[in-house]
Amino acid sequence: MSINIVGKNCCGCRTCKTICKFNAISVITDKYCFEQMSVDKNKCVECRMCEKVCPILNVQSSSERHSCGAAYALDNNIKFWGSSGGLFGVFSRQIILDGGCVYGAAFDNNLKLKTTSAETLNDLVPLYKSKYLLCDTDDKFIEIKLRLDKGKKVLYCSSPCQVAALKLYLKKNYENLLTVDFVCHGVGSQVLFDKSIEYSEKKLSAKIRNVVFRHKNKNASSHYYLYSCEKNKGKKFYKQDLYLSFPYYNAYCKQLICREGCYTCKYATGERCSDITIGDFHTIEKYDQSINRFAGISMFVCNSLKGELFFNSVKRYLFVKSFDWEVLKANNRFHSDGSKPQNQREFMESIANNPFEITVKKYLQPIRDWKKLIYYKSPSFLRNIVKKIGR
Repeated sequence: MSINIVGKNCCGCRTCKTICKFNAISVITDKYCFEQMSVDKNKCVECRMCEKVCPILNVQSSSERHSCGAAYALDNNIKFWGSSGGLFGVFSRQIILDGGCVYGAAFDNNLKLKTTSAETLNDLVPLYKSKYLLCDTDDKFIEIKLRLDKGKKVLYCSSPCQVAALKLYLKKNYENLLTVDFVCHGVGSQVLFDKSIEYSEKKLSAKIRNVVFRHKNKNASSHYYLYSCEKNKGKKFYKQDLYLSFPYYNAYCKQLICREGCYTCKYATGERCSDITIGDFHTIEKYDQSINRFAGISMFVCNSLKGELFFNSVKRYLFVKSFDWEVLKANNRFHSDGSKPQNQREFMESIANNPFEITVKKYLQPIRDWKKLIYYKSPSFLRNIVKKIGR
């Protein structure tokens, strides 16, 4: 047997490729644009190391749980750079100040999402914000292990399946490793993201140099994205718009482009293997109307004693309000049954068999969501009235 037995449930963590001493495993892209692992039978010696580090074949979980609730960074700059309440920024800043290193997801110069290290506060900036596509671990687990073996503090923040993959690769617990996962709703592919960028560049007649999902305006969370663009002759400008007008972002929010295994994710559960879990708390106003979710608010769960002790060490930099676990569980994805749309298969077949522009025209034109366009373009006081009527 080999890692091929995982099939469509593969999470794309690449740990099997990293562990293979015989270079028998490579990454290929299937017709639906998803990255898959492929085994060269001529090189494979059936050592089965790939199976031992697979987080799908070896699900990592723990029933341990400590404090949980809602929180946000008291420093407005840190909160602004985060997608929600800026918890990742607070955690990362402390690790850096303690002489450690932080690993998270960042786009490189070619807008490829890769696991990236940060050893200074300035290095952290590209790691902020949600990215919503599969992050290429790019053999960074080897680098993380080397740092840990030298006694350096490391914070690794990623999806729960990739945190599990790192732990399987390391084979032992490290006291100097802090793992943080986020409540994940699935990931899309780099190839589809690239197609969306190319589509948007044609419309803008410009080169897109950077993309920021969930761009915040005036310290408030929003449904906007931000492009950093460059015209001919080096003229730079910024383009901001609703998520509906960026095909990839629109498709992701409709849950059309997640990997097949994401819809029945083995890690979408309350039994996490990370030290701390963070995520959005979009429904906070149901429980505390004094907290404005649009100003930035996160939920957190300390899953281990190590996570609890670290969280307490940075608590002075946070606003924290405790909530029962059942409240958090009911208001975020802590269950394996994902919301797979009825037209998801039809959408993916269109991706596989048609030019990208045709798929966008059929499924992702913003005008198809005209009610949302009107809602998001309306002044905040009108949106608040609509929300109250809808309750």
